[in-house]
Amino acid sequence: MKTQQEENDFFLPDFCQPQSVFFVILIAELLAVIFTLLNLRPSDSMWNILGLYSISIQTVSLFSVAALCLLRPYMARFSDWISGAFSLALIILVTFGFSLVVIKWYWLLPLDFSHQAQASLVVRNLFIAGLIGAVALRYFYLQQQYRRQLVAETNARLQALQARIRPHFLFNSMNVIASLTQIDPNKAELAIQDLSDLFRATLDDKQELIPLAIELENGKKYMAIEQLRMGPRLKVNWDISDDSLSIDVPPLSIQPLLENAVYHGIQQIPEGGEVSIKSRIEKAQLILQVTNPTIEGRRAAGHGIALKNIAQRLEMIYQGKARMENSRLQGEYKVTLAIPAEKDKT
Repeated sequence: MKTQQEENDFFLPDFCQPQSVFFVILIAELLAVIFTLLNLRPSDSMWNILGLYSISIQTVSLFSVAALCLLRPYMARFSDWISGAFSLALIILVTFGFSLVVIKWYWLLPLDFSHQAQASLVVRNLFIAGLIGAVALRYFYLQQQYRRQLVAETNARLQALQARIRPHFLFNSMNVIASLTQIDPNKAELAIQDLSDLFRATLDDKQELIPLAIELENGKKYMAIEQLRMGPRLKVNWDISDDSLSIDVPPLSIQPLLENAVYHGIQQIPEGGEVSIKSRIEKAQLILQVTNPTIEGRRAAGHGIALKNIAQRLEMIYQGKARMENSRLQGEYKVTLAIPAEKDKT
């Protein structure tokens, strides 16, 4: 038996969705046109023939789709092979029933399969329906296999990107604690405690997305460590809207921006400055902004590594629906993330 997650990954499309039904109607009408052109004789009326094929193919298609829509949750519990065979048998059964209806109520004849015309009609319809159904099911299966492979490759690339960013964060944090042990051992002990909590929340998290509230809490712990090191030189302003806290975001999407703001912004300025973190919901998107002061004309080496990493992760997870922008203007550096505000993204 399949789990709920595997049911959602079933190869057969959800024919209960309007777009799937529209696709079936479109393909069925295309088949009707093809059969009309193949079987049209000079003495026939093209529109009459097209009408008959359209009614026949559309009827079989829509009844098959309705049956597959109702039975899909049950078929998804079995293997793809069993589900595919059952789906094909269902299409053939619907076609057989429609053929009997045509003989009984369109031809107005009693059912007699010894009659050559009736037997020929039924066999031909079943053969055509079985062939088209088998091709369609094979297409759906290959399409789903391709999607599974694409998801696996995407997850592998995402894990690789996350693996690159975590050691970078670890080394920077350990450098902070190392500097504190020489300046203030008590603060270093507090920093180790915060770092332990932070690692537990980030390094052990295997989720693709986490609520913004958790990501911000991790960011606050990191900034607390940096404030222990830098003292009054580092000020932090959190301007977070309450309705944005439950929105899911990729883990370690904010903390690298905070690292950049400190190492390539505040740390380069003798008098220090303020890092501002803002969030809001705007046009069904979560807007996140991290702003820090910077020295005009100076660009620290490696500043773009974290930005490129985050941009790649957003692209892989949201497939073009998210974006990242950065700007430098009048001594201020700002990074903006725009993420779909979908609470059930996963």
